[in-house]
Amino acid sequence: MTGKRLRLILLFLVVYLSWDAYALVYPFIGRWSADVTRSLLQLPLTSYRFEYSLVSWTVSHRFLHAFMRAVYRAGFAGSFWLPALYLTFTDPERAKRLAFRFALGFGILALSFLILHVHAPHVVYDLPGRYAPNDWTARPEFVLPSPHCTLAFIGLLSVLEVKRKENIPLAVFLALVPISTVLLGEHWVWDAVAGFLVALVAVGLEKRV
Repeated sequence: MTGKRLRLILLFLVVYLSWDAYALVYPFIGRWSADVTRSLLQLPLTSYRFEYSLVSWTVSHRFLHAFMRAVYRAGFAGSFWLPALYLTFTDPERAKRLAFRFALGFGILALSFLILHVHAPHVVYDLPGRYAPNDWTARPEFVLPSPHCTLAFIGLLSVLEVKRKENIPLAVFLALVPISTVLLGEHWVWDAVAGFLVALVAVGLEKRV
């Protein structure tokens, strides 16, 4: 491994750990964040009937449910590290740009959660399926925009810029992450949409710098 690639991996590690640090201090600095869940529920695609039907359909298809659970569980770290390592070893210059995009994405998410937050569908409604309890890295306020979807879309947009056939499996995985969050009731449809918008802003800002 060359020194340049090692420095890139360290850069990605710093960016990744910065989010962990933010999550650790969030209970102290995020106490003034406004809960706007009730306002979100005024939007379409947020009703109990919609969420229950969607999650019930997913749970009723065992293979699909198990597959979506696997994608979701790998989604946060996988959406960050898979494109990071791929570009580090194939295109170090693009990898550096990706690190900056991830940092911008984390920054936008951090600012957003300091201002307002919502709660996930499975918290608001009694939905079928099992849900892991939140821990310090996955605060219940970290919902809109979805961190999973933000990272996945930043990674996807960056990977699609490199037009190679070997990118397809990675691109498919990244595209499935937002789908899994919605099908499992971990996030609202609007969380995924907001995550996509954050990704667009992060990528757009990086291109202008």
